[in-house]
Amino acid sequence: MINYSKTIVFYNIYLTLMIPYAIVAATATRLGLTAQQVTDLTAFQTAWGPTMLAYLSPLTYGRLTTAQINALYRAVKLYCDGLKQQLKNNPALTLTEADYIYFDIHKDVAPRAHIPAPTAEASVVLKAANHLNNEYRVSDIANPTKAGKPKDVKKVIVFLVVFSASATPPTHDDMREEMEVGSMNFDIPFTEDQIGKIAYVCVCFANDSGRGNMSPIIASPII
Repeated sequence: MINYSKTIVFYNIYLTLMIPYAIVAATATRLGLTAQQVTDLTAFQTAWGPTMLAYLSPLTYGRLTTAQINALYRAVKLYCDGLKQQLKNNPALTLTEADYIYFDIHKDVAPRAHIPAPTAEASVVLKAANHLNNEYRVSDIANPTKAGKPKDVKKVIVFLVVFSASATPPTHDDMREEMEVGSMNFDIPFTEDQIGKIAYVCVCFANDSGRGNMSPIIASPII
């Protein structure tokens, strides 16, 4: 069975919708994207398609194509996250509903008094360490056998840092937000230069009113 990364597969869907929307001249002008940003997004689109096809094909799937798509994912995600922040932070720009959807920008929702921030305590464990892809499972410490999210929990915030094996383990202050997921299971793609290092991961539950406490940090190998 081929171990495709769910993170990569879902990001593929995101890019195939977002980039064609963003690079349309009228949209790019309205959003204030520069000519260079449009060029960059177009280049990412050109590179992503064949790289993703090679990764998904059973005939070419393997260590090389996994390394290629993971490296491209890291580069594209870093760029697109910055672009999303640019759009969200521009006070002169009024985003449309389509903008929020295609760019996957989360609206700042005012807390609802009757739904407080999560109080459930999260934990995370490593399910499997695969080549350049680690799988994790989140649970509610109070109900560890329950598969679904606790009541009033909308999403799971994942935090990550990667250190060398000889480095001092991080504290919660060192952790950096990596992604938001709607499931109690997630995976993290890595790049070849991270092989042999240690991935430190923790999570917290969140909803529109805020976030709960960060879980204990776990260490997992990158192979």
